[in-house]
Amino acid sequence: MKTIHRFNLILTHDVDWPRWGPGVDHILVRRSRFDEDVIVRVLRDGYNPYFGIPDLMDLEERFGVRSTFFFRPIYDDGSRIDQYWDVVWDLVRGGWEVGVHLNSVESFDDVLMGKRFVEDVIGSEVVGCRVHYLRIRRSDYWKLRKAGFRYDSSLKYFKDKVDVRDMGYEVINDVVVFPVTVMDAYLFTYMGVSEEGVVKVVAEAIEKARRSGKSFITILWHDSSIHMKGGRAYVNILEYLTSLDDVRIIRGVDAYRMVKNEISEE
Repeated sequence: MKTIHRFNLILTHDVDWPRWGPGVDHILVRRSRFDEDVIVRVLRDGYNPYFGIPDLMDLEERFGVRSTFFFRPIYDDGSRIDQYWDVVWDLVRGGWEVGVHLNSVESFDDVLMGKRFVEDVIGSEVVGCRVHYLRIRRSDYWKLRKAGFRYDSSLKYFKDKVDVRDMGYEVINDVVVFPVTVMDAYLFTYMGVSEEGVVKVVAEAIEKARRSGKSFITILWHDSSIHMKGGRAYVNILEYLTSLDDVRIIRGVDAYRMVKNEISEE
């Protein structure tokens, strides 16, 4: 049986907001999340600090890594992923993966529609998804499989700690599932981690994976958080991860292919 590389770190980003962001009023209510110079740009120039995709791309290009971006088919204001078509194409051409950030899995039609909306933009099949707010039950996975998804990364068992159960992968209804190990939003809320403490949490997660023999760790870092206090630590995460010889940074689709090869050779 072919052996999967022992430590594979899956980098992912959810694109939760339309390209123009949530609006000035929304940002001002949450101004404590940002340095004051960001707020000045918002008020003076109409700057949208929630649009962080170009900055994530620049950082990952600098460190020589690629990740997966999950785009919502339809955003809360009714706009569609089409608004991101040029960004999506830059990602695809640059070697990043584009997946579907499903708004709902309440019905099979919801799942299939979301998949088709994103595929219409990229012009090819999408194999991976993550459900918005991680709202999925084990009984929903048949819908993903029937719609043609091969892997998902929506499960998370613990919000307030990094746990072995949120590492590795499992197979549900023939869908390969990579639980979210570390998520930015949970770090700064449920776990109460400071910006300076982020790398330590990631390091501890990797060490826990080493001890437990898990093959995969999955990080979720929203593009909307890259300019926020705490979220700015993403550059430190990349610097740390790329300094490790025994950790390989991959996209979700890469992880799926590795698991598929391992299963087929059993």
